[in-house]
Amino acid sequence: MDKNNINQWNKTNYFDSYPRDYFENKVEAGQLYIMKDKLTGKVVGAVVLLEEDKRWTNDGSKNYYIHNLVSDTEVPGVGIKIINLCEQMALDNGVDAVRLDCQASNIKLNEYYERLGYIYVSEVQEGCYIGNRREKKLGNLCC
Repeated sequence: MDKNNINQWNKTNYFDSYPRDYFENKVEAGQLYIMKDKLTGKVVGAVVLLEEDKRWTNDGSKNYYIHNLVSDTEVPGVGIKIINLCEQMALDNGVDAVRLDCQASNIKLNEYYERLGYIYVSEVQEGCYIGNRREKKLGNLCC
């Protein structure tokens, strides 16, 4: 991340908040999805997709929450493919919006999510993490 000037997990104590057993629990709960290269079988990306998130207040709408999104920087386009699949799953399940948060100081990533239609909602602070909550409403999208 430092090599590619990516300011996200490397700027917080990420693995203190999300240790290995967190991911093992998400696998067992069916909430962790991986993307593999069709030719090599290599894992090129992963995401945790949740139906609830403590960083957001429950406003009565049905939402999916993207967490722990990671993609191989050597394989362009993986991140957007994963996000598109999350959005399609949300549409298929009658979900109102897809929500996520990212490091507030990561300008590149915030601009990326903005281009994908994820609108800034508010800031969130949790320990040393300061993030921007973002949301994409799906009501106007069609299959």
